[in-house]
Order: sequence, then C-alpha cells, then structure tokens
Amino acid sequence: MSGLLQALRAVPTRYLVLCILMLFLPAHLLNLGVAALNGDEAIRALVALEMDLSGNYIATTLHGAPYINKPPLFNWILLCFYKLFGYFGEFPSRLVTVIALAVYGWLVFRFTRREFGDAFAFLAAMMTILSGRFLIYDSMLGLIDTTFSVVIYALFMSMYSYGARGQWQRMFLVSYALMAAGFLLKGMPALVFQGLSLTAGLVFWRQWRLFFSLQHLWGGLLALVVLAIYFGVYAQYRPLEVLLPNLLQESVKRTAVVFGWGQTIIHIFKFPFDAVYHFLPFSLLIFAWFDRRFWARLRQNRFVFFHFVLLAVNLPIYWSSVQVYARYLLMFIPLFTVMSYYLMEQDREVNAWRFRAFHAVLGGLAVLLPLAFFVMPWVKEVNFLAGIWPLSLTFGSALAVLAGCYWADRGRYLYWIMLSLLVARIAFDLIILPTRHHENNTSIARRAVRDLVVKYPDRTWYTYGRSEIREPASFYMTEKLGYIVQNTIDPTRPDALYFVNPKQVPAANRLFGRPPVDTFYTDYPDITLLIFVRN
Repeated sequence: MSGLLQALRAVPTRYLVLCILMLFLPAHLLNLGVAALNGDEAIRALVALEMDLSGNYIATTLHGAPYINKPPLFNWILLCFYKLFGYFGEFPSRLVTVIALAVYGWLVFRFTRREFGDAFAFLAAMMTILSGRFLIYDSMLGLIDTTFSVVIYALFMSMYSYGARGQWQRMFLVSYALMAAGFLLKGMPALVFQGLSLTAGLVFWRQWRLFFSLQHLWGGLLALVVLAIYFGVYAQYRPLEVLLPNLLQESVKRTAVVFGWGQTIIHIFKFPFDAVYHFLPFSLLIFAWFDRRFWARLRQNRFVFFHFVLLAVNLPIYWSSVQVYARYLLMFIPLFTVMSYYLMEQDREVNAWRFRAFHAVLGGLAVLLPLAFFVMPWVKEVNFLAGIWPLSLTFGSALAVLAGCYWADRGRYLYWIMLSLLVARIAFDLIILPTRHHENNTSIARRAVRDLVVKYPDRTWYTYGRSEIREPASFYMTEKLGYIVQNTIDPTRPDALYFVNPKQVPAANRLFGRPPVDTFYTDYPDITLLIFVRN
C-alpha cells in the first residue's frame, strides 16, 4: 500500500493539470444542445432570429413588436454563431457561454499569476469556472450573464493592473471601453459597476484627484462616443424617450423601490446563505474568513485586499436587491475565490481548523459523488436510459478512484476534487441531460410546435391581442416557419392561424365565431393556448 501511495504522489502535477484541461471541453460540450431553450435563452435567441429575418440589427423586436429590455450586443454575438453553424438552435446559443467561460478562466489565470505564480492562478481560475452554479447550470445555458461577467471582471482587473503600474490614462480608457461593452450587453448595471469600482480604485491607489483629471475625461468621452453612436443610430428607428426609461426600470425593478422594505430585510438576512449554497463547493472557502485576524491578513497583500475592496463596494447592490438570481453574481466569483484561497493557503500551511474543515467537507463530497452515480439504476427518473448500468458502474468506479486519490494525496487535494467534478459533469451530461430532455415541458413544447407546422402548413401564424405566449414556443414557431410571427388584433385575416391565450382573451369563441381547432400546451402548466383558424 505504501508503494502505491508513493507512486500516486510521484505523479507530476503537470499531468493532473493536463487531465483537468483535457476534460473541460467534453464536460461542457456533451449533449449541450439536447434540451430545448428555456425562457430567457429563448428570448435571446428569438431577438437574434428576428434581427436576421427583419434585417434590423439595432431596434430589436419580439413578435415584430419593439423589444427594449436589453441592448443588442449579445444578440449580435449569437447571430454570428448561428451564421457560423448554419442554423438557429440550442448548441450555437450555448456554445457562446462555454467559450465565454473558458475566456473567464483564462483571464483569472492571467491576472492572478502575476501575483502568485502559475499553480495558485490555475487553481483559482478552475475554482471560478467549476463553481457549482457554472458546473450544473449556467455553463449549459445560452444567457447573457457569463459573457457580461467576463467583461465586468476584466473591468475590475484593468483598474488593478494599470493602477499598480501608474498607467492612469490606460486605466481610464480600458475600463470605460469595457463599461461601454458591458452596457451594450446588459444596460445600466455596467454604469453602476464602473462608477463604484472606479471610485473605490482611485481611493485605493490614493489617486482620488484623478477623478477630476483630463485623463478621466478622455476615458469617459470614449465610452460616451461609443454609446452615442448606438443611441444615435437607434433614434433613427424609435424614440429614445421610450428606451432609456425602460433600461433604467430594468435595473431598479428588483430593489426595495418595488418590493418594499419588509421583503428587502428578509432578503438581506438570507442572501449570504443563498450565495454559499449556489456557489458550492468552493464557496466553502468562506471558512477562511472565520479568523479574528481576518482584516490584518487581508491587508498583508495588496492584490488580495483590492479584491476585497471591489467586493465590498459592489456586492451590496445585489445584497439589498430582493429579486436577485445567482447568475447575476457570477462576476464576483473570482474576487471571492482569490481572496479566500489566499487565506486558506495560509491556513493549510499551519493546518488550522479552517483548512481541516474545508478539506473534510470537500472530501465528503468526493465520497458522495461515486455513491450518487452507483445508485442511478434504481432511480426511476433515469433508469429507462439505454446503458444506464454500464454508465453507472463506469462513472461510479472512476469517481471512487478519484475519491481515494483525494484522501491519499492531501497536498494536491484541489486537483483531485476538480477532476472529480469534471468526471461527474460528464456523467451528468450523459445521464441527467437526456433525462431532462425526455421529461422537460420545454422540449415537449418544442416538439408540439414542430408537429403543428406539419399539421397547418399553408396558414400564416399570428399571436392574437394581449395573449401571453411563452418564449420557447415563440422561438420555435419563428425558427420553424422562417418568418416573424406577428401580433395582430384583426380576427378576420384569411388563411390565418391564431394563438390565443384564453386568460387574456376570454371571449375568443365569440370573437372568431367558432370553437378552437386545436390546443397548444406550452412549457408552463398555467399557460395553455387555443388555436383558431380563418378560412
């Protein structure tokens, strides 16, 4: 046994690094396009699709009506990928996120290695992109948030990188350029990140007077020019007095302004626990914070303390906003991870209880993962899959070996838990994702739309009046038909097929003078559409 342990510990660390990097792509690409697009994914995809069909790449639409909740940059990116792959669909949408995630990891590595070297930087980068929220949710969705987080993290680090070298003009120009890109992705939040982070950064560097400098003015003018071009072109299509208030409303609608102080106070109490839960397992680095010398230890390293400052000035915006989804916090992961891992490494050197607790919990996860996959053949939701027994035994055994390596090679425990997470993600791709596709209401709705296209091939489709149509149905209608499914209030169009939500149009039978010819069940159980025709 001692010989086997020695052989294990003699395996060069670079081989473990190589294995982790080699597993990243299959872990994130297998079955990526199987499940249908969900609500927000379908919105992004439909906006890009209607851009292509209408030829209007600035004033975006949904069902031909103005869509003013987000600027168009992410839709431009999606459209490029759709053109590259030759179709509008699930895999190209989600590949954007996978690429953004890889870039995110590279940026964390690049900025962190300057301060702590390759090994620390690699582990910090992988802990960022293997965070639980990425691993089992956001990395497989075609949403804005990962791409936006990459831009905002780069904005954060530009303030440190150029500030540390006293390159103030570059700092202003690069950070404002990134702010403009962030605005074109998601709107007002980019302005808030820039304002808070720049103020904190200048105070951190004791250069607050630069706030009133020509260098700052040139950076602000750069962003102003970029946004002025966008707004100027947009104004040729629609009035700005509708767009701008809506973008502002999108930023404040989740705060106490809308939800009141009671719900806000409850959220403030729950927020830290929710954050730790969503970003497991590496959010457990929070153990390193439970030290009376926490503040003094942070101040020992300028790079680490800068991460804390940025987290402290930006996170309260979300901490105090009631309706905050975990994906809105993705740009904070490396700030927390680098800072906390720095402290945890110090705890590891002295074998403090904080490290022992962190190591034990990760080790418990390493043991639970193989058990979870060994029992899969007895889980009714997945045991219908062909090959469930060999899949269960193969991945359960592989994860059991990795759990043994975790406990046997304590010095490289993070490498082994990362390998375990990536192998578990591959098993997840092969077992859980097909199950989701099989049972998922969204995938069923996708199939139903395609069946309706075959059933009613010669009719022009419309949504009627104020009928609420779920976004996945809207996307798959438009994608399959090849034209924008317009909204109308005219019930007399010849050869028309109308989708009507009876909750918004309760007298539809009288309106159309006949009963519906069909029923469409959306991905949401509370929204069922009636289908009417005109001859």
